[in-house]
Amino acid sequence: MRITVALLLVLVATIAQAKETVTVGLASNFSELSTVSFSPFGGYFKDAIQLAISDNKKILDKAQIDINLQEFDYGKDEINVLKKVKEAADSKSLVVIGYNYSSPALLSAPLHVEQKLPVIYPSASANRLSTFGKYIHLGSFSNRFMVESLAKIASQTIKAKKILVLAAVDCAYCMDLVKSFENEIQKYDVEIVKTIPLLEKDTNFTKIADLAKNLKFDAVFVPCQELTAARLISALTEAGITTPFLGADGWGNEGSEFFRVLKGKTFTGYSVTHWHPRLKTAKSKKFVSDYLARFKKLPNDTSVLAYDSMTLLIQTIVKTKPLTRENLEKNLSLVKTFDGVTGRAYWDAHKAPRKDIIVLKTTNTGFAIDQIKAVTRE
Repeated sequence: MRITVALLLVLVATIAQAKETVTVGLASNFSELSTVSFSPFGGYFKDAIQLAISDNKKILDKAQIDINLQEFDYGKDEINVLKKVKEAADSKSLVVIGYNYSSPALLSAPLHVEQKLPVIYPSASANRLSTFGKYIHLGSFSNRFMVESLAKIASQTIKAKKILVLAAVDCAYCMDLVKSFENEIQKYDVEIVKTIPLLEKDTNFTKIADLAKNLKFDAVFVPCQELTAARLISALTEAGITTPFLGADGWGNEGSEFFRVLKGKTFTGYSVTHWHPRLKTAKSKKFVSDYLARFKKLPNDTSVLAYDSMTLLIQTIVKTKPLTRENLEKNLSLVKTFDGVTGRAYWDAHKAPRKDIIVLKTTNTGFAIDQIKAVTRE
């Protein structure tokens, strides 16, 4: 009888100590080279997710929770995004984080709403993502928010009166920026002289440069991802165009791809970003140090946005009882502020956050922090 009681007590103790496994879906291009990047985007994204889990081990252990990651790899074919959303909905995933670019994010958002599967987009910035409502959560500020700063730079820093716009018509992110810029620049005494359409998948922009050099303008807006932007700037500088260039967060913040293409060509550019590895805050310095030590490479803006979003998700998961998709959705929707590596962010439910935005000045010698625009909640 004593042995039976002892075994029962051990069994009860074991059950009490058992951890709950929570599956988090990761959706990204983990495997294929794309037209906008030299390397799969998923690498920096996944690394940062893993680092966030490690750094939050204590609060996960205290809550008796283990995080299991399940990858949903859609490659570079956006049709696969729709299949992967359905796979995630049918899986044990409590929530999905990822869809790093605006195009796959916009494709996936309606299905996540339909499937009632919460999703966090760490780095997608399309304005329309703020319109889907429940089950949609954003970690990046919007294209509209970025353009507020870019229009001021065009008018007040560059003193431009005429701007040329290069529009990648096959890029949702790019065209969203173009539309936002056209609306915002109307507040200033600045004219868009021409919008030249192009395809992001192209690699030779000589014809674009030939068209541009016959126009009169004071600056060029290049709202493309890093690789395409670099190719465009390279073509225009080779054509003798020396006016400043403007770009958004797609340019990146360190230029690993940017300067590989530009190869020392002389130019001046202004862009905006979420974060820079040379920021001196304690959280930023620790993040850079830990990431470099673990992965033997410097983090980029994708890394830091993924890290902050995963940290916020973990903090929400441990507060959710019982752990169901609907309960997690309710708690994610209650988040109003978060202090991350990128600084303090302010949310209205299902909307893009407002937070500090960094303005970078770019030359052939690299990216440098030009200013940090402080943002208060409106």
